[in-house]
Amino acid sequence: MSAAGIGADHGLDVALCRRAATGDARAQGMVARRVLARVRNIARSLATRAADADDAAQYALLEVLRSCKNFAGRASLEAWAARIATRATLRHLARERRHQTAGAPEALSAGVEPPHSPLAETLPRSLREYLRELPEPQRTALVLHHALGHTLEEIAELTDVSRNTVKGRLRLGMAALRKRVRREQRLGAPQRRAP
Repeated sequence: MSAAGIGADHGLDVALCRRAATGDARAQGMVARRVLARVRNIARSLATRAADADDAAQYALLEVLRSCKNFAGRASLEAWAARIATRATLRHLARERRHQTAGAPEALSAGVEPPHSPLAETLPRSLREYLRELPEPQRTALVLHHALGHTLEEIAELTDVSRNTVKGRLRLGMAALRKRVRREQRLGAPQRRAP
């Protein structure tokens, strides 16, 4: 598509968001339908429990709709919504963690797995289980970078830390994952059963 065509599409999206911001239910529905799958994917990737992911997705979608008045068309509607959804999901999950009682067990999200990788098939357990064991800042950095494709600068901005802190979290998280996998492979941990 030509640059002129892209600009025209963004112009239509700006107009759509302006209508949504004024309370136009039809425009809000159109925005929601366009971004819902991406918002859900972000929430499911960042949350460790299915219920948290569902709540975070709802919260993030509402935040996207509330932010429609700020959409300027400098990026696609979907990319803009993904940034808002990521921030909203991180805020929601942090708030939920603060409210959880100490020692409350976290159940594994049912049916929600990180993107498929041939390497994941050789792991003794699911990648989600390994990620769940990491400290939250490391897990968040790994998911944002490797599963959702954010750059170091974007992760730093989304999580309100420096780029060097993000690099450290990624390095420590990967090292911890490798250590756990190697230990289980050496010990001969039972392999996952095929679904």
